[in-house]
Amino acid sequence: MDRIKVRQICFYFIAMMPVAKLLVYPATLTYNSGNDLIASALISCIAEGAIVALVMLLAKKTGKSLFKLAEGTFGKIAAKIIYALFALFFFASSLLPMLEQKNFVLQVMYENVPSIISFAPFFFVCFFAASKGFKSIGRMADIALPIFVIGYAVLMLLALPETDFSALLPLRGVPLKDVLKGSLFSANWYTEAAFLLFFLGHFEYEKRASVKVLCSYATGSLAVLFFLAVFYGVFSSIAIRQNNAVAQISKYTASFTSLGRMDYLFIFAIALVMIFRLCVPVQMCVHCVCKTLGCKPLIPSAVINVLLLALTIFFNYSFLELQTLFTQKLWFIFALFAYLLPAAALILKRRERT
Repeated sequence: MDRIKVRQICFYFIAMMPVAKLLVYPATLTYNSGNDLIASALISCIAEGAIVALVMLLAKKTGKSLFKLAEGTFGKIAAKIIYALFALFFFASSLLPMLEQKNFVLQVMYENVPSIISFAPFFFVCFFAASKGFKSIGRMADIALPIFVIGYAVLMLLALPETDFSALLPLRGVPLKDVLKGSLFSANWYTEAAFLLFFLGHFEYEKRASVKVLCSYATGSLAVLFFLAVFYGVFSSIAIRQNNAVAQISKYTASFTSLGRMDYLFIFAIALVMIFRLCVPVQMCVHCVCKTLGCKPLIPSAVINVLLLALTIFFNYSFLELQTLFTQKLWFIFALFAYLLPAAALILKRRERT
């Protein structure tokens, strides 16, 4: 059976959740919230953390999957419709991070301007991961934890000497509406609660599992908040221009001047974890398609990855337009599927644990 362990969910929140927010998110947050970007991010983290807590409460009360819960409440046809809608959501939510990652790889890791086909091998990795289901997410989380911890710690240590935390002052120097707007327009970076919702029935709820998962989520959130603080402390008024933030934050260190930018070794390590994280929404999409159609994952995984490759090529020069659409126009879609619907899952009929 397609299973994931509580330990691996915890590792996911610590290592794979933060990396999705280390590229374009800091500059986007700065654009909306200025030096109060920490406040906007904190609001988003608390909101998503509350949904994670509700999903874990549901996991404590039932051992059923979301499909079984929806089927028992609304019927099989309705359950398939719900899964079909989530499949569309996960497909759409995977597109912008994919373009974000593609730009990062092509702009940072190649000395000369490469072809977009240089990013194409990712889709073979994603196809393999998506055809293996949730158990592959667990294995990736096991691998990602030590890689992320080492890479993140070294990059932060290299950036700290150049960080001026006074750039974050004065606190509450930005109007509250802009801080809230920064949170709302960041909804597409906060979809982890929806992922956790689909883990229901695929892991064994163990003693203090909720505490473990919530502590892990808090740890990953603190990693993001600290990164944002260092990022703004390094770049201050020009932070808005610094896309690919994780590749920029340590570039001013003098530690390895004679050897070149040795920080690239740790940037590459973080990039590997990013690849793992990028597969997750695609895996969720494939899972939903399989439950909707009652088929095995191989063909849906192939079709979905081919479609994503085609869209990546089609939107090759339209990242800014797509980002504006997703963040400023469609943020309520992400709020609906990643916040409201996971919270509403508590009303589904469930078999009480004994």
